[in-house]
Amino acid sequence: MVANALWGRLQQWKRSNWQRRGKPTWAAPLWQDIAARLEKLVVKVRHVDAHVPKSRATEEHQNNQQVDQAAKIEVAQVDLDWQRKGELFIARWAHDTSGHQGRDARYRWARDQGVDLSMDAISQVLHQCETCAAIKQAKRVKPVWYGGRWLKYKYGESWQIDYITLPQTRQGKRFKTHYCGS
Repeated sequence: MVANALWGRLQQWKRSNWQRRGKPTWAAPLWQDIAARLEKLVVKVRHVDAHVPKSRATEEHQNNQQVDQAAKIEVAQVDLDWQRKGELFIARWAHDTSGHQGRDARYRWARDQGVDLSMDAISQVLHQCETCAAIKQAKRVKPVWYGGRWLKYKYGESWQIDYITLPQTRQGKRFKTHYCGS
C-alpha cells in the first residue's frame, strides 16, 4: 500500500516535470534518484499455497514458512509510529529552515514548498521550541513604560544600550547607539 502510494506520487511528479502547483518539488533531485532506482527494481510476486500437509510440501512451501517466520519476527521489532515520527522530523526541518514564525505561517510556508504537514505536527514542534517559547513569553510581558507611567523602575534607573556596527554611510557614520530606558 505504501509502495503503491509512493510510486503513484513519483509518477505524478514526473508527469508534471517535478513540479507541484507550478513550483519545484522539494528535494526533486533526491526524488528523481529514488524514481530511477525504483524503475530498475525487479519485483516478482508468486502465489504459494500456504496450507499444505508437510507430506506434500515442496521446497517453495518450506521457503514460504521461513519467510513467514522471519516476517513475524521483523514485524514485532518494527516501530509502528514511523509515519508520525517522520512527519515530526519534516516539521522540525521546516521550522529550522523557515525561522520562528507562527503556526499558520509555517503551514503556508510548508505548503508553498510542496510539503504536506498537519497543523498538529506543526503545533507540537512549536511547543517544543525554546526560542518560540521565549518569543511568546516576551510578547506577554508588559513594557516598562506602560499606559503613560513607569511600572517597575523609576525613570533612568535601568537602561539597556545596544551599540551596533553598520556599513559606513555617505556622511562617514558607521555606528548606531540605541538607548532604551527600562
